[in-house]
Amino acid sequence: MLLGETIQVALGALRANKLRSILTMLGVVIGVAAVVAMVALGRGAQESVNRRISALGTTLLTVIPGQVFNRGVAGDADRARLTMDDADALANRSSDYITAVQPEMQRQMQVQYANRNTNTSIIGTTSNYPEVRKYTMSSGRMFTEAEDRAHERVAVLGAAVPANLGLTDAEAAVGAPIRIGGMQYTVVGVLASKGQTGGFQNPDDQVLIPLSTARFRSFGSDRLRSINVLARTEAEIPQAMAEIQRVIRREHKLRPGRDDDFTIRNQSDFLSTLGETTQVFTY
Repeated sequence: MLLGETIQVALGALRANKLRSILTMLGVVIGVAAVVAMVALGRGAQESVNRRISALGTTLLTVIPGQVFNRGVAGDADRARLTMDDADALANRSSDYITAVQPEMQRQMQVQYANRNTNTSIIGTTSNYPEVRKYTMSSGRMFTEAEDRAHERVAVLGAAVPANLGLTDAEAAVGAPIRIGGMQYTVVGVLASKGQTGGFQNPDDQVLIPLSTARFRSFGSDRLRSINVLARTEAEIPQAMAEIQRVIRREHKLRPGRDDDFTIRNQSDFLSTLGETTQVFTY
């Protein structure tokens, strides 16, 4: 049969069965649209993961205390410790793979300004927090290393905190006196909004204070929640992790054969895992 006759027969069949033809075309259109939409959602999810991890820093390594098991059971009381000695040992070690060390401790405390108050996360940390955690300043400045050494009562607010305290904007917050756990502090800066990066904690709802001030005035503890470390490059993350492991094991006097009483988290591994998850979703 010639091509022209084949086309005429096909068109005749379509005209003779208009409803069936329309339903068939509709099914094809819906099917193609669904495939395109699912692929777009999968790629969008992957891009969202990439942006979130990039906001945290792909070379960021986080050391957290591990669990110490007692007769097969572990609880908060059995949690191993990270202290300033661990952070100092990492910071004072000459390394080709580590560029920055940022320890931090954290408590939930009440923050008060005038007649307004809010309960938020108070983080005692060092002056390199914005560099390590990829924050920028919206207004004012970060507290300095000298203010940290002097135990100064200065604070840097997360982007969401001024509004929670009834302050009109970030500029109005700088210089304002606030009370943290009943102790007066002076706001010296406000962080730019980080946006929700996943998890349960809002990274904009926090207040930073100097680590030494937290240790000796507000918290009265030397116990760290975590130690954040920047590797020089993504390619050198394994060497940086190995070096961190050696230093902390030596500080904790762990003999060969004993398990680590701490964990090193790698943002790049997190990115890879989530990327694989969203790829499966796309498939």
